[in-house]
Formats: sequence, C-alpha cells, structure tokens
Amino acid sequence: MNNLVEQVVKKEKDARYYINLGLIIFAVVAIPATFVILAYFVAAYLIYVALFMLIFCAYGAWFMITSLRVEYEYGFLLSTLRIDRIINKRKRKPVVKVDVKILEDFFPYSDKEMSAHKFTKVYRAAASEFSTDNYVASYHSEAKGRVAIIFTPNKELIEAMKPYFSNELRRKLFLEHKL
Repeated sequence: MNNLVEQVVKKEKDARYYINLGLIIFAVVAIPATFVILAYFVAAYLIYVALFMLIFCAYGAWFMITSLRVEYEYGFLLSTLRIDRIINKRKRKPVVKVDVKILEDFFPYSDKEMSAHKFTKVYRAAASEFSTDNYVASYHSEAKGRVAIIFTPNKELIEAMKPYFSNELRRKLFLEHKL
C-alpha cells in the first residue's frame, strides 16, 4: 500500500485567461504609445524612453503570458495527498497537503452540493472550474475551519485514496453510492 500515485492536470483556458491576455497585450501597446505621444509634445528624447519601454514591456508580456500556463500535480503517498501548482513548467508552488485519513467528505462536484456545505476555505486545483469530472474533498482544520479541495483526480488516484478513508466516510460513500 506504499504506492506513489501521481497525476498532472493541465488547467484549461477560461474567460479569466483571455481577459488577462487582453489586458497584457493592451499594456504592451499603451505604455510605449504613451511615451511616443509625450515625445511628440514634450521632449524628443522621450522617444528613446519609449523604445526602452517597448523592449521592457515585450519581455514583461512574454513572462506574464507564459505564467498564465498552469498545471496541477497531484501526488499521493502513504495516505498523504499533496497538490502543487506548476506555473509554465518553471515554478512550483504547493497548494495543499492533507492526510486523507482526516477527510470528512468526498463527493463529485456540483453547485447544489457545494452550496449545501459552508466552507471557510476553498482550494481550487481543477482542470476546469465547473467540470463534471471534478471532486471535492473536505476536512476540518483548526486554523482554517471547514476546508474544501476542488480537484480533478483520475480513477487510479481515487482508488489509491479509498483504503485510507475513515470508516465513517467509507460507510457514507457506500450508502450514498457516490463512488
């Protein structure tokens, strides 16, 4: 039972992605254009500042656009679920690490089910925000209160987690036929 199960889920491009992309492109055009207009009306040497700002903004835009590419890595080992956010395959940030034995609930994501629970903290680490493939794992934390993790596990990850669920949770899932 000491098997390592890992899964990488690529975050899908949603409306927020395209809004951020549009704002970045707008900034790349607007900032140097402002200095070009100022150079025309105020001082000619500002055209050099505009050129510098164009290069600086182009690099910044490249960095920010590539930072919009996000993946989530789920790792499960020895009853511990670890979720990391990977930004453009160059930066890894831990999202949450939880012992599966303390989970109080585990269910497929639905708006109805989410509104029935009162969560004080929600970790979103799913491929798509409102996908039917998403699951919610919830537990109680002393520091954060009732916590929910929304993620998109595959069957292998769910099967690896099942033996570590508490007896109460297993009974509940069996009676409600959720898994």
